[in-house]
Amino acid sequence: MTTRALSASIVLAALAGLAMLLVSAPEYVAARGFPLDDAWIHAVYGRAVARSASFSYNPGIAATGATAPLWAVLLAGPHLLAANVGAIVLLTKLLGFVLHVLAALLLFHALGEGADLRVERLVGTLLVALHPDLVSAALSGMETPLAVLGAAAMLYTARADRMLPYAIVSAVAPLARPELAALSYVLPLLLWVRRDRRVLRTLWAAALLGDVVSFGGLAVRNIIVSGLPLPATFYAKAGGGGLPIVTAELVGFNELLGRIVIIDASVLVTLAFAVAILVLLALRPHPAAAAAAACVSGLTFCALSFVLVRPVDPDTFYHQRYILPVIPFLVGSMPALIDEGLRRCLPVLGRRAVGVALLVLVVGSLLGVAPARYRRLSNDAQNIDDVQVAMGRTLAAAPASDVVWATDAGAIRYFGNALVVDLMGLNNAQLLFSGAQAFLDAHAPRYFEIVPTWARLDEASSQQLEAMPFKTSTPYTVTNVAAMETQFLVRCPGGAPPGQLTVRNRSFHFVCAP
Repeated sequence: MTTRALSASIVLAALAGLAMLLVSAPEYVAARGFPLDDAWIHAVYGRAVARSASFSYNPGIAATGATAPLWAVLLAGPHLLAANVGAIVLLTKLLGFVLHVLAALLLFHALGEGADLRVERLVGTLLVALHPDLVSAALSGMETPLAVLGAAAMLYTARADRMLPYAIVSAVAPLARPELAALSYVLPLLLWVRRDRRVLRTLWAAALLGDVVSFGGLAVRNIIVSGLPLPATFYAKAGGGGLPIVTAELVGFNELLGRIVIIDASVLVTLAFAVAILVLLALRPHPAAAAAAACVSGLTFCALSFVLVRPVDPDTFYHQRYILPVIPFLVGSMPALIDEGLRRCLPVLGRRAVGVALLVLVVGSLLGVAPARYRRLSNDAQNIDDVQVAMGRTLAAAPASDVVWATDAGAIRYFGNALVVDLMGLNNAQLLFSGAQAFLDAHAPRYFEIVPTWARLDEASSQQLEAMPFKTSTPYTVTNVAAMETQFLVRCPGGAPPGQLTVRNRSFHFVCAP
């Protein structure tokens, strides 16, 4: 096949995945929003970049909650091209899908070059392009497809002995997902430590240069804005969830990965990993070296992710999206690695027969789970529209001088007009310090957003203050915490008695705004 034919087949596979989504959940693409409230936080920063060329959460107030600043910059495009929210959402989803296609095309070349394992690389890339979890993520409003593209670019440039391109990719990719910085050191180690340590040192130096440029620049800005070098989100989320590290790893690898199609076949993943180690230990260059490095680095990334964000709810997209940037590494490398494993123990005819049988099984499972995956995505988006978006729209008429104390801080800020205090500290780093109460005292609330299990008012305030419920119209699937299907917007009128609000394990006193 020519390069053009190979590229066309990958694009067609991605379009087939999109077509399955449109058939399985026709209302999702154009009629519903995003399946996570976090996507609306990205949209808030994207809108701020479009309007004022700044990373601000509340208008005119610099914030450090943009963990994917490059994604926010790209999201400025839909906000510049359209004024209607529906059109902005649609353009955002189309942008994500285009990035998904580009990532798949780049991954094909990243896994090898020329005639080396061309069929195996093509099969792996087609599975990536068609993969329902990756297509879902591409249309989620999250930064995932951009992070996938960054990971693929890192693998592609790591195979070359050129410092500048790798330094550029190492600087840019973490701006889509900070954890990708770990790959910039793991990939060269896997590819070059047994072959040429001069190249390894060169690529590590390039990765360090990239980190200094990207993380250094962001750290300077973050310190100026919040006094902390990392985004506020890191301090609010990292290591949380209550799971010990060992338990988090077990849950992550057994349960979270076990819910992602193709990767849920633990026998195949184990076989691919074992073959990858053998390939990487070989002294001579091996055609499957890039696939082996992708597999091992992908699993390493997952292990790191499960420590940083403990997978307390592995069945949900919220937790799955953290490891989705490397799922193409695991899926795309599997055909080449399994073929290599079969080659070592079976004759040619037996290897081809087993390979075809496995391919049929894998494609069948992928097509079988796709409709349910897309319907779940669409239902998640409906849940967010029913609760967070509806609550934000209710606050659209509030004066900008009003203040909302919120725990789900995306749609309520994007659609609402009032100033939002993010009690989780993701977008208000002031809540991370010991002076949080003083900051809250200076921002007396007119409203509270109460998410059951996350926040609660004291008993007296709960009885005295007016609460407006927002309930999902379909079964609640965003999380497995059923109590969250109904959330409340509580009005805090001037003259009401002082009270206490507890968020997670922290309690704050409040006096309603006069």
